[in-house]
Amino acid sequence: MGGATETEKTIEKIAIEKLRRKFPNKANSWIRRAITRFRENTIRQLNENTWIVDGDPKLGDKYLNYIVHFKDGRYHCSCFESSWGPRRKNELCTHIAAVILHREYSKLLQPIYAAIINMECEGDYHFEVLDKEVKVIKQVKALSSDAVEPRYRVTYVLMSNDPRTVKVRYACKDEANEREVVLSKTMRYMVELLMR
Repeated sequence: MGGATETEKTIEKIAIEKLRRKFPNKANSWIRRAITRFRENTIRQLNENTWIVDGDPKLGDKYLNYIVHFKDGRYHCSCFESSWGPRRKNELCTHIAAVILHREYSKLLQPIYAAIINMECEGDYHFEVLDKEVKVIKQVKALSSDAVEPRYRVTYVLMSNDPRTVKVRYACKDEANEREVVLSKTMRYMVELLMR
């Protein structure tokens, strides 16, 4: 990603953070090797669950390329068949890590439909989406530490892979209501940025 735009750098940073969260106990050198493979654009997707990762002698690879499969919820790399295979299989090789990073990056570039609802409430609050196919992410920030009358800023992000209008019910302060919310097209990484 040498000549990457600021947007591409931001998306890459989010994808790397997701990789780190998935594998919090992995060494920084493992992450760096995955990033190197990703940045050198060495990953080609063959089908939904198969990728080719170009070998890199600087990273100790002996072969021109490696095949990574995802099957039954697990990754498998052709490097598992090499002399270091059992160790790589147990520790998860960086070919697989690069594919995971590639998948996270690609997912962030996908369009989704979303809406953001912000509420500032004193005391209890409630929010319900009546469409069960819509994913809801909730973020709460305390605005006061008053135990008797606490105040909160609550942000809900509603997301779907398809355009839709959804009904929501909410209660905040003395207001309780039901309304329709239109989910608008955006990029997945924009939602990730908002929820940081």
